[in-house]
Amino acid sequence: MDREGNSLRMIASFILGVGATLTLVVFYQAANFDSGKSLEKLSFGNGTVNATHQEQSPFQDLAPLMKRVADDDGTIIMTSVNWACAKPDSLLDLFLQSFQTGEKINHFLKHLLIIAFDPRTFERCKLVHPFCYQLKVNVNFTAEQGFNSNGYIDLVWSKIELQRYILELGYNFLFTDVDILWFRNPFKHVTVYADMTTSSDQYNGDPDDISNPQNTGFFYVKSNNRTIEMMRFWHDARKRFPPDHEQNIFSKIKQEIADSHGINIQFVDPIYFTGFCQYSADLTKVCTVHSNCCGNGLGAKLHDLRDLMDYWKNYTTLSIEEKKNNKWYTWTKPDRQCNPVQW
Repeated sequence: MDREGNSLRMIASFILGVGATLTLVVFYQAANFDSGKSLEKLSFGNGTVNATHQEQSPFQDLAPLMKRVADDDGTIIMTSVNWACAKPDSLLDLFLQSFQTGEKINHFLKHLLIIAFDPRTFERCKLVHPFCYQLKVNVNFTAEQGFNSNGYIDLVWSKIELQRYILELGYNFLFTDVDILWFRNPFKHVTVYADMTTSSDQYNGDPDDISNPQNTGFFYVKSNNRTIEMMRFWHDARKRFPPDHEQNIFSKIKQEIADSHGINIQFVDPIYFTGFCQYSADLTKVCTVHSNCCGNGLGAKLHDLRDLMDYWKNYTTLSIEEKKNNKWYTWTKPDRQCNPVQW
């Protein structure tokens, strides 16, 4: 009996010891998780996200929506609007229409996320598109924000923070301004090995030349550690320069980004990604048209983009042979409103 009793006491002690150890381990892990230190990274989406950042980010509620919008490769298309751009019969409606009239690009609408900057715009977005997200910012974006106004500058910088969070969730993104018409698949011209592919206002012919003046109204970023740090570096650079919008500051730091962060930046040819700054007349190749270099306001952009849309619709009715011989020189008519001198 004594031998059996000793054995039972030893087993009981062992069980109690294991239980205590497990309790301490669970308590230790829970304590560390609450402080954001137990896991260096959390599995999330198609990649990983820093656990501490996820808890602190104002964009946490975006993550479930990302899973619904992303394609099989973990890529989303995104644009952002305020009320001036999203109200009925404005730029947002024309932008969405371009996906419907473009060549085999209607399916991209399933992967388009629209960022709304105020509650009114958010409600309007939900009426015309299934994937909308309201970005809560302390700025009144209900009115049109002129280029380089204080409101405009705050708007574009808030987008940079949101885009970094998307990368941290493990998703790639293609950001497109809403004043861009889509006619063909732009991903055919996104270089696989580049970290960032961007349009240019004045392309010099060399896609690898960092001196090309980029236009951050249309750019693709691949999710990896380099690009996450790039977005953080880009946002922090706002403090180093006088108040300015993100595109100008990117121009000032892009050489640092390439040298210090190893970012490969590719610039796309305006023969495919054309705009009002540097415009291609070859409708057989054009993927997107951007109403850049237009300082005359949203009304002027809307007027000229509508004319372009009408011209495109007519173009799609032509035969293959007629399309080859058709240029849209005839579209550049005298009543255009977006800085015709710059064309």
